[in-house]
Amino acid sequence: MHNPWQLSLVSFIAVLVLIAALAWLTQAPEPDPCADTGRDVAAAVLADQAGDQEALVNRAIIQRGVCEDDGKPAGRQ
Repeated sequence: MHNPWQLSLVSFIAVLVLIAALAWLTQAPEPDPCADTGRDVAAAVLADQAGDQEALVNRAIIQRGVCEDDGKPAGRQ
């Protein structure tokens, strides 16, 4: 590579590949809403007011039903 523009082009492409590889390697995985359904039940137990507790229990029941409909049992991976 005797031309400086060829070296610049190769360096630019190498930097782009390096940035793309680092971005791909450091990507965070998608959170699984069905991974820990016990947290919803714990929140319902620790709720201060009866209305809050009832709403959180309803949410836990709905979330558990959605997770079981997906084919994997709630609380298991």
